[in-house]
Amino acid sequence: MDFGQYIDPLDSISQRKDFYGYEGKDSGLAAITTLASSLDYMSSRSSLKLLLPLADPAQVLNVPVIPIGTLLAATHPFAANPPYLLSWLSPQISAPDMLQPKLFEKLVTENFETVPAKLLLQLATAFEEGGLCDKSGTFFYKNHLSKSNVPVLAIAGDQDLICSPDAVYETMKLILEPLVTYKVFGELGGPHFAHYDIVGAQQAVDLVYPCI
Repeated sequence: MDFGQYIDPLDSISQRKDFYGYEGKDSGLAAITTLASSLDYMSSRSSLKLLLPLADPAQVLNVPVIPIGTLLAATHPFAANPPYLLSWLSPQISAPDMLQPKLFEKLVTENFETVPAKLLLQLATAFEEGGLCDKSGTFFYKNHLSKSNVPVLAIAGDQDLICSPDAVYETMKLILEPLVTYKVFGELGGPHFAHYDIVGAQQAVDLVYPCI
């Protein structure tokens, strides 16, 4: 497998069978770790649904990208400062006390970029019957998970509002049981892990990374 080869993420996977190796071919991968990931949000309450209303207008108006980063940076002061009008946004990113305030601010104001409208349209299929599919609408990714022979470690955060543990499980249950390990981070008394805590919090260094 040539990892230097650029693969358009919106290319039809059905035309890239040799690259993805889902038909029993050697993928070249020893193991896979997924971090707060799912192919099917149909039964979950994922807050990603908040982005879906942007998809159709973007398509109608032929807008190539959606400035998610700019929007988040603009709303951050209203979430982080009194009277906290948009305080509900902060838990989407990090659980309370998991990221230092300065690090949290830098994450929100500098980390996020524009999102291609086509990518958002494809992501919307994860909320439809059959789960995430390619741009042709005929290849449903989760239907082929049972054909994989690569071990998978699936990690979720207990307070992840974007990709909840239930959403992660909906995908992982389709992988042959001996090949999948499902791990939810977060304890009843804390610490708790939201979406970006899994990779960005100090507790991730102490707890998540050693597991990987």
